[in-house]
Amino acid sequence: MTPQIYSEKRFGVNSDQLSINALSIIEKLQKNGFDAYIVGGGIRDLIKGLQPKDFDIATNCQPNEIRKLFKNSRIIGRRFQLVHITFPNEIVETTTFRSGKDKNDDSMQINDGGRILRDNVWGTQEEDVFRRDFTINSIYYDPFSKEIIDYTAGIKDLKSRVIRFIGDPEQRIKEDPVRILRAIRFAAKLNFKIEKRALPAIKKYKTQIADMPPSRVYEEIAKLFLLGNSENSFNLLKELGILQILFPHTDLAKKKYDTFFTNAFRDTDERYKQNKKLNPGFLFATLLWPKVFEESEIETKINFRKFYQTSANVIRRQQSIAAIPRRFTSFIKDVWMYQIRFNKVGKKSINFAQSLRFRAAYDFLLIRKQLEPELEDSINWWTEFKTANYDKKIKLLKSKRKR
Repeated sequence: MTPQIYSEKRFGVNSDQLSINALSIIEKLQKNGFDAYIVGGGIRDLIKGLQPKDFDIATNCQPNEIRKLFKNSRIIGRRFQLVHITFPNEIVETTTFRSGKDKNDDSMQINDGGRILRDNVWGTQEEDVFRRDFTINSIYYDPFSKEIIDYTAGIKDLKSRVIRFIGDPEQRIKEDPVRILRAIRFAAKLNFKIEKRALPAIKKYKTQIADMPPSRVYEEIAKLFLLGNSENSFNLLKELGILQILFPHTDLAKKKYDTFFTNAFRDTDERYKQNKKLNPGFLFATLLWPKVFEESEIETKINFRKFYQTSANVIRRQQSIAAIPRRFTSFIKDVWMYQIRFNKVGKKSINFAQSLRFRAAYDFLLIRKQLEPELEDSINWWTEFKTANYDKKIKLLKSKRKR
């Protein structure tokens, strides 16, 4: 195919926004006789006037050759081999053009259902375009020639605000069902619509997401909810019937949870805009809470044994879908267990208010108010208690005991 080639000036691409590290990699690759481009989200966001989160590079230099050129690099991935080039402040992902044409090559493995298990057949830039998922992610940019190269009318789809699969959506989703989550993520981030011809394929193959490696699903959930677009992501997942696939043992679609989640995700998105730290453990503690809330009877006279059992079961079941790292499952359990301690005010409350996870547990208590309005008095008391000096804390405890 003959690509459309544009000057960066046409879209007002600001070169000051480019990563110095990515530029140095491209310059070195080109000086050594290789082609190299910024591809995907880096150039897509620059065209849209957004600050890119990262700058991925595509090249005809193969992984082992990249590794020789850059001592600060390592080859990762089995299904799709790529190279991470590491700098003190950044990791630049560098991929080799893929072909995917020779299905008999040992580096290309596809199962009977059409799912790609391995895709490491190298090719040309034109072939690489058609191994990518969406038209808006298949735009290439050479920061030295100042050219933007578009084989699939991706720039047109950026203007039309459409997430369009490259090729037949059904085939592309069969190859990798995680592409459904990626389509939702980009639609949520950019406020785009997913093309209509892809919707039947999404409906048909969405259950296959649960068959994908839990580590990949976890990564996609984290990207959906922790990059400033959690409310949009939640609404799209719910609309397309995928929420229940990601969290099968929790009926998140119940209307009674709408306000609970809406407020939680709006707060998450606001924290992201303010560059505040976001903890994946807090995200999953929120998403999985309805099951704990319903089964543990925490809103009435709590059955402690049932509460602990339910908490452990919910996390264990979720792990089969999304592999939450252990450090975050520990965080989730602590945040949930601490909810009980808010009901047990006494001498130990002073140490409790100074404990490592208190702040996260307190923030979670605030979220719970959407489901349990009766928590307001307790929240007001703990809000005053946590900021009081020692003497004031003693007075508050004595006053609480007299009631």
